[in-house]
Amino acid sequence: MNEFSMVLYLFMFFTVTSAQPSHDGRKVYIVYMGALPSINDYVTIEDYHFSLVRSVTGKSYTPSLIVSNYGRSFDGFAAWLTEEESKKLSVMPDVFSVFPDGMLHLDVINNGGIHSGLRTRHL
Repeated sequence: MNEFSMVLYLFMFFTVTSAQPSHDGRKVYIVYMGALPSINDYVTIEDYHFSLVRSVTGKSYTPSLIVSNYGRSFDGFAAWLTEEESKKLSVMPDVFSVFPDGMLHLDVINNGGIHSGLRTRHL
């Protein structure tokens, strides 16, 4: 590896690792809130989600804790939370459920050879 490549590699490595926010033992939780509400007290649904997260995180709140807002078909969001914060959210009146975000694996079954090459039956 030449000197330029090494410098470029180190620069990219430190840029990527320093850009990752530190979440101190937090995991991503999905907060499901049901149907879309008619919110009059907040400008947007995102503002409402921010206020919920702020209410359980207190001084440790930063906007980067919200990973994603869901507001087209249903109301909900994903956020970096501790287990204690997720439990506090789960008992709030507008929240239906809070569960950890997990990697889902596709369970593929053998369905007649589609995955192992096409088998044809000669008549």
